[in-house]
Amino acid sequence: MAEPEPEPIPGWASVVDAIGPKVRDLRQQAGLSLQQLARRADVSAASVHKVERGDMVPTITTLLKLAAALERPIGHFVDDRVPEPVASLVPAGARPAVASAEPAVDRAGITGPGARFRLQGTVTEVGEGAAGADDGPRSGEVLVHVLDGELTFELAGERHVVGPGDTLHYPGDRPSVWRNSGSGPARAVWLALRGS
Repeated sequence: MAEPEPEPIPGWASVVDAIGPKVRDLRQQAGLSLQQLARRADVSAASVHKVERGDMVPTITTLLKLAAALERPIGHFVDDRVPEPVASLVPAGARPAVASAEPAVDRAGITGPGARFRLQGTVTEVGEGAAGADDGPRSGEVLVHVLDGELTFELAGERHVVGPGDTLHYPGDRPSVWRNSGSGPARAVWLALRGS
């Protein structure tokens, strides 16, 4: 009586199943036919076709040849990590709250994770009469675009009144003091770009 085959290690099957589509995608991106890839890799076209369809698991030698022909490290074909998306979408209804030390100031994040992106920003609502300060020193830049209301900034001896549709852009290493100088709440897009 034949022994039953062992159960595959969890995750193993998905890694093997992904090899064929990865080969096919790279071949198509390179604009190669099955025959052209087969010649480059010194592998039969039938084998390339079977690998791409998932009808055959390539030997390590075949996979090494295909990887070299497609100019990718072999790890590309057996890496089971899900690639991180290029872009980060923050839906309007899912903006994360960002802590604010100032009373009557509410901030909601509009940019991707700080670990991936140097630019960070919020939509900020500043209650009537509320004020705050950016003490510096920090490198980079700050940009504030007022959507509604009015904000007044005291910055390096300069005073700037920023109204609806106005934008204030300044070096992040300058301490600034700001306040809602209008009647009613002010709303602004507040961006900070960390220095490199």
